[in-house]
Amino acid sequence: MNKKVISAILCTALAVTLVGPVSVMAEEGDVSGKTIGYYMDAADDYYKCAYEVFMDQVAANEETQDWDVRDIVGQGTSQEQLSAVEDFITAGVDAIIVVQNSPEITAECITKANEAGIPYFAMTHAPSVPAGGELAGFSGYDFVYCGKFAGEDALAHGVTKLINIEGKLGQGTASAQSLGFLKAYEEAGKDIGGTAEEVASNKTEGGPDLQIVQWDSGGWWSEPAKAAMANAITALGADGWDGAYVHNDEMMDGVIQAIEEAGLDSSNYWLGSSNGKEKSWKWVEEGKETMDVNQTPSLEGDVMYQIVVNYFKTGESKYVIPYVTPYNNENVTELTLIPYDHEAYAAIRDQINTDIFSEDFGDATDLINWN
Repeated sequence: MNKKVISAILCTALAVTLVGPVSVMAEEGDVSGKTIGYYMDAADDYYKCAYEVFMDQVAANEETQDWDVRDIVGQGTSQEQLSAVEDFITAGVDAIIVVQNSPEITAECITKANEAGIPYFAMTHAPSVPAGGELAGFSGYDFVYCGKFAGEDALAHGVTKLINIEGKLGQGTASAQSLGFLKAYEEAGKDIGGTAEEVASNKTEGGPDLQIVQWDSGGWWSEPAKAAMANAITALGADGWDGAYVHNDEMMDGVIQAIEEAGLDSSNYWLGSSNGKEKSWKWVEEGKETMDVNQTPSLEGDVMYQIVVNYFKTGESKYVIPYVTPYNNENVTELTLIPYDHEAYAAIRDQINTDIFSEDFGDATDLINWN
């Protein structure tokens, strides 16, 4: 990789201590012939991408080519997650991987898996682990960290009247991004009407240095975010806001559409997001979007594959934060960004760092709610 790519990665990496509690549930050294239950909370392309990369790695490595991976896709309800985990337990799988719906239901799922002696791995949304419970592994991003990149960029662009469109309410990833954004202002000494934690949790209107002129949710999807943005523009007018923080690129797609359909030019406003999908690279280069954070499920899925393999080999639990890379129109064409498309990811995999034992990957222990 060139020096700019290495610098971008290193500046976004967190300190790493990857060894967690040692499990007694795995047969150490035994990797082949495993049956894996893999649950995705919804038919979201983020979750699909991570799964596809996970499966690509299963097929690409001789020691795991005989794995039987049984996937279930839910529709975003906690009961579906619980039912899927119970089905996996009944089937006697060797490991369970879950993209969770809510912390509460995940705690129940972990308890059931622990009682059945099946290692439980969580992805994307930091789980809630019951007292005395064991989590075999976790792969997911520090979304507060991602939010801070957006907040710092918004601050540099002088944003004082913000529309904040969160992801799915109730999922920690959404509230974490809002918190990170506000922390950037707070740490810069700006008056945001209270602490970042207070403003984020109560969804207040902010303060003199940052007014939150609209709080809304798009649930991670384009159409609800488009409707939320259209409503905000109608209520605020063209001059009632100067920036919008939109928590993922699918929602940003809808937001840009709403802005354009209102006859406004998105380049006249600060627009920030996270995910860093391929389409956002073009938006940023063209000026339709101001900045984004390359925080991809493809790397997350690769990390989970390595965590599971390492667990079967060593019995060691790992909780890992993949690295991220923020970008804007000044550097987007100079960086080696990680794609969502699993085939495109495979094509560049040897150009990026995927080794979870390297210092580029962070320790996610503190992201997990240990009850």
